Amino acid sequence: MFSDTIIASMIICGLLCIIIPIAAMIIYKKKNKDVRISSFFIGAAVFFLFALVLEQIMHYFMLPIVSGSTVTYVIYGVLAAGIFEETGRFAAFKTVMKNRNDPKDAVMFGLGHGGLEAVILAGVLLLSYAATAIMTNKMGLETMVSMSSGGNAETAELVRAQLETMASVGTGMIWINVLERIIAMTFHTAMSVMVFESARVKGKGYLYPVCILFHALLDVAPALYQRQAIPMPAVYIFMTLFTAAAVYFAVKSYKRTRAVCAGEETS
Repeated sequence: MFSDTIIASMIICGLLCIIIPIAAMIIYKKKNKDVRISSFFIGAAVFFLFALVLEQIMHYFMLPIVSGSTVTYVIYGVLAAGIFEETGRFAAFKTVMKNRNDPKDAVMFGLGHGGLEAVILAGVLLLSYAATAIMTNKMGLETMVSMSSGGNAETAELVRAQLETMASVGTGMIWINVLERIIAMTFHTAMSVMVFESARVKGKGYLYPVCILFHALLDVAPALYQRQAIPMPAVYIFMTLFTAAAVYFAVKSYKRTRAVCAGEETS
């Protein structure tokens, strides 16, 4: 049912989505000896707590309320992502990372935040799909459906439809996950640098709510795609351009923060 090409693509892309964040952390550490690796793991922990725990609790109560309308669904979804993730960054910089004044640590934090997202939302997911595909090929579609549905006819139809959809996905759709995760990691790193400036530099507190809005705007395109309002190519074009803009502002933020913090250390 599943071609060898599809299975191989799932495995390779899944592994890449795990390896790339780790490689980015190692390379950045090698180039910046004074940066703390713990910032990477703090970033990962913040993503887990704020995006995978607290935000999901909110979704449990809110999604049934807002799902009836595309407008309310999109507005709620993008604001929730922005508020929870940027608040997580700001809280971390004000608490567990309050004594770290080099924006290099913000970069490492962003790599950890976006890195864990890549591992969980793409790496682990694609590898689990590959395992399911291998099992389906080995046992046969009907045996897999029967085993997964527990004899429930309605569940069996749902499982069969899901497996058939997985088998029909082209390799391009699988490989796009790698590009998406690289874009997301880059965006998370840019936001981390800007929120770090908001937490560290006097008079820059406004950058925290700006980053919430920026994050929310990035997620508009994916949310519209989920509601089948725009095609997928438009999503990636929008995300790429928006992330490029975020990087532009983050570079300026990085330089400002380094200058201010260096001045405080020498004064």
